[in-house]
Amino acid sequence: MPHAPISQLPIPQMNIYPKDYSLLTDLYQLTMAACYAGDRLERKKASFELFVRRLPAGFGYLVAMGLAQALEYLQELRFSSEQIAALKATEIFANAPEEFWSLLEERFSGSVWAVTEGTVVFPNEPLLRVEAPLWQAQLVETYLLCTINYQTLIATRGARLREAAGPEAMVLEFGSRRAFGPQASLWAARAALAGGLNATSNVLAALKLGRKPAGTMAHALVMALAATQGSEMQAFTAFHRYFPGSPLLIDTYDTLAAARQLAERVEVGEIELAGVRLDSGDLAALSREVRSLLPEVPIFASGDLDEWEIAKLRSAAACIDGYGVGTRLVTGAPVNGVYKLVEIDGIPVMKESKGKPSYPGRKQIFRHWQSGAIAADRLGLATEDPQADEVPLLQLVLEAGKPVHPEPTLEEISSRVRENVAALPRETRQLENPIPLTVEISSELQALAEKTKKVSE
Repeated sequence: MPHAPISQLPIPQMNIYPKDYSLLTDLYQLTMAACYAGDRLERKKASFELFVRRLPAGFGYLVAMGLAQALEYLQELRFSSEQIAALKATEIFANAPEEFWSLLEERFSGSVWAVTEGTVVFPNEPLLRVEAPLWQAQLVETYLLCTINYQTLIATRGARLREAAGPEAMVLEFGSRRAFGPQASLWAARAALAGGLNATSNVLAALKLGRKPAGTMAHALVMALAATQGSEMQAFTAFHRYFPGSPLLIDTYDTLAAARQLAERVEVGEIELAGVRLDSGDLAALSREVRSLLPEVPIFASGDLDEWEIAKLRSAAACIDGYGVGTRLVTGAPVNGVYKLVEIDGIPVMKESKGKPSYPGRKQIFRHWQSGAIAADRLGLATEDPQADEVPLLQLVLEAGKPVHPEPTLEEISSRVRENVAALPRETRQLENPIPLTVEISSELQALAEKTKKVSE
């Protein structure tokens, strides 16, 4: 029976559900899988590693994140008969071998080695390794890079924001409206909380993570109520009628005039304030003036803030107790992780492209701790033994498609982030011109790289 042309297929809503995971990939992953099947390579055992070649500009480290979603994806991955029919309808695979379609009916059966979420990593260090039949290990590249690259970026920014703001400041994630799509907003909230932020304004993310969402109000409420009820103060009164004591946004019209009026009402006991928020203007100067008017009231700041802006505010003696971060947290320079084949059928392989080389073979990160600090990292082969005071970071987390142990909680991941970042040298954590930890390449790995180069010549 002929398949319906693509133009006649029903158009679904552009939302993502676990049943869609199989098709959430780049076309070339499927065409390569078909090629492997045609050349009888599809079941050769392959190892792919996900790593970054270089850090984003201005970063001295990365915080590994997104593994939980990666593992959930691998366990849910399967092609339905309807999805296989849809692929056939494209006619792209008209010459694909019949074995290809049989493969798509299988579930992921490979294993994954990974660093635990919340661990700091450096260039060329694998965040994870997939060991699976070649077609499976190839197919999963797109989704793994998507979730791990993005969440690693957000978790790292979260850790940097926490350090810039200081341990006592309240730092909230406000990035949902700027994230790269609804799914990204959930990932961003999770990674930001793991990285060290206190709460998120994303209600769905917060409730899924067992947290309480946090936020204040928008200028629209102040303008709407002021226009219909007479004044900004009446807008504040109305809001507090339903949310008593909640922080108030005071920069809709005249920030200092609003602070003075609130100070008068606080002084006579007409209102209780849990805080005020400033979202525009000279935040350092305004915060000092507001503090003089409302000395006991916490001051919260927002408005295109990032770790560098927060550091500037603190150095300018701003009187700010908490920060809301959004756009610059969930966007910005990406983590450019890559996913490369390092071994096929027991044969080590490597990419030698100029500027984009990779090391061959299955690898392990050996971390050397000294007096509670991260002293050095050594990248070696998975078959090597750790030296004295070294800890191997890559652990088996998925075996034959099944999880090896329970996932850590968000609180455990956040605690690991704090411990790992605190253990880094100061020059690696600094915002200006950070110096990443030098990763030593083991002699065994260097020798394998030279041998593999000679074989490929």
